[in-house]
Amino acid sequence: MSIINLRLYQSYFEYQVIILIINNYLKKKLIEMIINALIPLRSKSKRIKNKNIQILKNKPLYKIVLDEALKSKLITNVFIATDDSNIKSYNKKMKIFSRSKKSATNKAQTEIVINEFLLKNNCDYLIVIQATNPFLKKEHLDRAIMKITKNKYDSLVSVVNTKFFIWKKIKTICKPLNYLLSKRPRSQDIKENQLIENGSFYIFKRKNFLKYNNRLHGKITYYTMPKESLFEIDEKEDLKIVRNILN
Repeated sequence: MSIINLRLYQSYFEYQVIILIINNYLKKKLIEMIINALIPLRSKSKRIKNKNIQILKNKPLYKIVLDEALKSKLITNVFIATDDSNIKSYNKKMKIFSRSKKSATNKAQTEIVINEFLLKNNCDYLIVIQATNPFLKKEHLDRAIMKITKNKYDSLVSVVNTKFFIWKKIKTICKPLNYLLSKRPRSQDIKENQLIENGSFYIFKRKNFLKYNNRLHGKITYYTMPKESLFEIDEKEDLKIVRNILN
């Protein structure tokens, strides 16, 4: 090996060691933070009866995302915010938060139960995880946590990156939003990819939510999930589609 190649190898090795040291330092700092996860559940779902306990992958729907969150070493505790007394803790990191009747109605926004929780529980960051998207993995949460904390964003939303031709409905007609009819591109040539919110999870600082009362605020970033995660379970048809994908 020549002297030049040897020096290049040493420089590359030293660079990798520095990156490893920085990542280990950041992970240590993250572990010192209080990063809680909150999974809101309602006992009476309107469109799909007992939606959160529908069996997928041999377990209730809510346990799929719960078990992934429990695996993360960066998450301090995982809280289930529910009005269902049948849901019990089975892990030392899993906690039950009794949500109010006001926050458990069909018309109540998720922000209501988030506010209830944060007023009673201190943390640096909160991750709100929707049980209706069973494609969530522990790795998604860890990478998203690293992204929002390392780069000092205010909030983060999970998305799917697509190249759909998007149209806007205007009464009985419609018009394209992301391309010109006179210059219709091929889908692979669309330069500006569309980010679609997939409803899987959101991350934000506790103090910022209490200020804005909104899960998304300030300098917002995103975490891209696989395309199949575009399907979240809200309707009976969604449940059939997701079952087919998971099977």
